[in-house]
Amino acid sequence: MTTYSGTTLRSRPAAPAATPAASPRAGAADRDHAVELLADAYGAGYLTKEEFDERLDLATRARHHAELDALLADLPPRLRTSRDRARGRARKARAARLGVRIHAGVYAGTSLLMVAVWLVVGRSTGSWYPWPIWPVLGWGVGVLGHAVPVTLATRARERREAF
Repeated sequence: MTTYSGTTLRSRPAAPAATPAASPRAGAADRDHAVELLADAYGAGYLTKEEFDERLDLATRARHHAELDALLADLPPRLRTSRDRARGRARKARAARLGVRIHAGVYAGTSLLMVAVWLVVGRSTGSWYPWPIWPVLGWGVGVLGHAVPVTLATRARERREAF
């Protein structure tokens, strides 16, 4: 593999080749992750166009983790950690939105069940006091208290990422 040192092109010793038994096979997701890291490194100016093209070709043909690790070994570790942190934040945001959807779904189902019970009791006894309004309103405040902060945080993150 060659690297560009400013004015001349010099050769760098390649990492020792790993045998298939010594290194697990790399899947498509592993290769895609390596390509993303290489693109980040190229975008940040750590790789020249020629280096990026060469490493991109090697990354798409890599069969083992050791081959991918050799392509990324001389890049700053913060590239990997920043992408991992971004993925972690995105995963937490998805989990928070899913939590709101589950909370709202259970709220809606339980509210409908309470209204159905109220209708059955009202029809059979003639007592039509609208008691379900109190648990529906109380729980509704809880659902809003869950949904509003998650929605605001998600929108704020999307605005930050847009710039």
